[in-house]
Amino acid sequence: MKIASWNVNSLKVRLPHLLDWLASAKPDVLCLQEIAVHYPALAGNAGHDQVALLRDLLPGYQVFFGAAVAEWTPDGQRQRFGNLIATRLPVLQLQHHPLPYPADAGVPSMPRMCTVATVRDPALGAVRVMTTHLEFYSKRQRMAQARALRALHGQAC
Repeated sequence: MKIASWNVNSLKVRLPHLLDWLASAKPDVLCLQEIAVHYPALAGNAGHDQVALLRDLLPGYQVFFGAAVAEWTPDGQRQRFGNLIATRLPVLQLQHHPLPYPADAGVPSMPRMCTVATVRDPALGAVRVMTTHLEFYSKRQRMAQARALRALHGQAC
């Protein structure tokens, strides 16, 4: 079973690299972080729907998106930002877990979540795959999120 993880940051900028790599690696499960839907102000202009783009570019994969951030612009445009799991394997269960977001005054940060898919591998049986992007700027939040991930894993075990 091949599992790959990639922080895309701005899919429009890195998309050619990702597609070249996918063509050679052919992972069974692909975990992507920093996927945006309609966020034109992000680096690389993520004003399009990256989830829809990936669904079109990954034939044979099921695509599951979990938004850690969901908000609306003043003109009513829905924006989302989070994690994505794409898999060629049958999915037995899918979960999205918000991660802790304790206040940390003066530190830029955003909500985070963990997307979990349990897939059925022909050789291994049920395999649980977790993907997330921990807070970068706030050590307090990052540590709380790491503890929450450990607890999620412990509950699954």
